[in-house]
Amino acid sequence: MLKEYLEKTYGCNEPIFIKEIRLEGVNDNSLRQSFNRMVKAGELVHFDTGVYYLPNSSRLLANSYLDPMKVIMRKYIRNSEETYGYFSGASFANQLGLTTQMPAVFEIVSNREATKGRTLTVGTQKIRLKCSMIPITTENAGLLQFLNAISQAEKYSELTEEETARVLRDYARQQNYSRELLSFVFPALTGNTAKKLIEWGIIYEFAS
Repeated sequence: MLKEYLEKTYGCNEPIFIKEIRLEGVNDNSLRQSFNRMVKAGELVHFDTGVYYLPNSSRLLANSYLDPMKVIMRKYIRNSEETYGYFSGASFANQLGLTTQMPAVFEIVSNREATKGRTLTVGTQKIRLKCSMIPITTENAGLLQFLNAISQAEKYSELTEEETARVLRDYARQQNYSRELLSFVFPALTGNTAKKLIEWGIIYEFAS
């Protein structure tokens, strides 16, 4: 019954967080015991503390594998219902086109982190976690990520200041951010970031 539920709900090689599972008539202790039995039987693989996955039973795949990034995304960035984090630092600067470098350690800002910064390893991937100045939501996550990128632009950009400003203006225009949304995340805006918004002309790309 449990295996069928997990197969239907998650499928193979997808992260399963035991704390998220709620089954009628099954308490937490019984659920942990069932998971342990499935692990011993080879029906379930223990990936990390509280994280499991169903291995692919295909004989064509000698080794079933769970991508650490799937775990990182679900644990610290978003699930099917909400967004509670975002990538920052060099990885997002790369997405913006400010740098060609990809970091060995991914930086993440998340509601699911209480410290101002710590490094840990998920599977084989190292990440640097940091708490957010204000709660991250599905609505404001993109803008908070962008403001964070502006604040760190000079640290990661391989372009000139003029080129960097142009890339950021173009991105703001494409995302169609509103000044109303900006006002909602104002507590997260540092003086340096506010200065760049004006001096680099980025603020003028925000819709009134």
